[in-house]
Amino acid sequence: MDRAFAHTPRVSPFLAWMSASIAALCLAASAAAAPLARPQGSGTGLATLRLGEHGRAVRALQLELAWRGFPSGAIDARFGPQLAGAVRRFQRAVRLPADGVAGPATIALLQRASRRRVIPLGWPLLAPVGDGFGPRGNRFHAGIDLPAATGTPVLAAGAGRVTWAGLRTGGWGELVTIAHVDGVRTLYAHLSTIDVQVGEWVAGGTVIGRVGSTGDATGPHLHFEVRAHGAAIDPLRALVPIPASVRALAAGR
Repeated sequence: MDRAFAHTPRVSPFLAWMSASIAALCLAASAAAAPLARPQGSGTGLATLRLGEHGRAVRALQLELAWRGFPSGAIDARFGPQLAGAVRRFQRAVRLPADGVAGPATIALLQRASRRRVIPLGWPLLAPVGDGFGPRGNRFHAGIDLPAATGTPVLAAGAGRVTWAGLRTGGWGELVTIAHVDGVRTLYAHLSTIDVQVGEWVAGGTVIGRVGSTGDATGPHLHFEVRAHGAAIDPLRALVPIPASVRALAAGR
């Protein structure tokens, strides 16, 4: 697919104003916002869980890891290689020996791990939220979906450096990833075109691509993720609060 890599993305005065306004609103909102509650009662217990095991405790472990930002694929109550990999990622994040075994120390830290605070971010496009962050069918949806018409501009949610710009396997389609400060990364998937290149520094509000339906997508939308030090978090915790009615109006709905 041809991509406009030969030019530097331009930021219109309106987009620059919008980005600055959103940043100011975010700083005010983040200071007053209360932490969001997560479903309680994981049922994981403190028993050791390892490869080959299955049952309710394994399913609870899969969900607990996913809510903490380390999804492991299908929530199928089976301890397979993907779940072992998610356990290792969590263990590295909390500085435990990364053996892929969910023993009492790992489970205890998992159950009391605090939610990460992240830098305030602007909306990559103004649209009602489709699927949100959380379980979806037998899997965990690690971001939010923003339905929009093919070709709708997608904006960088904050200033940072582009670390991925191109096709990515695994259902992502055309993907852009931006590294921000404080270990935060944002991901923009299913794009139809990409307007930035790896290594480029972008300002918040820069057009980085256009909405599409590449990869595993049933229709045009932006799949947007936020990760803090490798852990996926609910993007709505980082995005400036804008009423759904305002976003729908901006999207022309």
